[in-house]
Amino acid sequence: MKKTTCFLLCLCFSLSLMADADVDKILKEFEKTLYFPNLSGSIKVEMISQKGDVREIEAKAYQKIIDEKQTNMLFLFDYPPTVRDTGILLHTFFNGDDNNMWIYLPAVKRIKRVALEQSGGGYFMGSDFTYSDFIMKQHDNYQREFLGKVDIDGRSCYAIKDWAKNLKERQERGYGYMVNYYSSSDFFLYARDYYDLSENLLKTYRVKEVLNNNGAIYPTSVVMHNVQSDHKSILKFYDYDMEEIPENIFTTRYLRNR
Repeated sequence: MKKTTCFLLCLCFSLSLMADADVDKILKEFEKTLYFPNLSGSIKVEMISQKGDVREIEAKAYQKIIDEKQTNMLFLFDYPPTVRDTGILLHTFFNGDDNNMWIYLPAVKRIKRVALEQSGGGYFMGSDFTYSDFIMKQHDNYQREFLGKVDIDGRSCYAIKDWAKNLKERQERGYGYMVNYYSSSDFFLYARDYYDLSENLLKTYRVKEVLNNNGAIYPTSVVMHNVQSDHKSILKFYDYDMEEIPENIFTTRYLRNR
């Protein structure tokens, strides 16, 4: 009996190590798919209410990898007229530094700084996406668990559960945990399920179409569905370009004076 118990404990420990190794490998391969040094284009977000009412926003979007520690993003809105000339600037960091966000409000011609870490960033222009959804998470701040292989929308995926180690961070983001689904063929993140602080399913993220540039992958059609309110947001990225983007457009000066 003792030998059997010892064997089972050793087996469980061995499987745990294998799972940890699988998680590390999957995340490293996923990170390789994200390398777009410069990317710009247009985005359109359709927000569909439970009753079927549709509201749209349109913007120009710019993204630039500054170095291995930082990526900058800029959104310049032109539709609807009520938000025209509104601008959002994001500086995101992978080394533990605080992420920064600034919003330009054309009606008052002022720039407002938003602390993403304290507010969770809020919802992206009233959609089901939060600003935090656009930001890569710091791996060291999260616990992870390998759940095995599953089929998502006909695609074989590795399922990995993750949650912030810090309760305060979970409360700020509004998520108890997430389950991420990485393709077993190219390691890209094609789906994610968000669970609230009571561990009930909150919303689902599904990638429908992608841009694939020699192994670098970017989602061009995404659906975010809040299953609790039955509100849905469909984001499409089009007219994209990978030409060099000058760094000076990712500044508050440009945000104000463009």
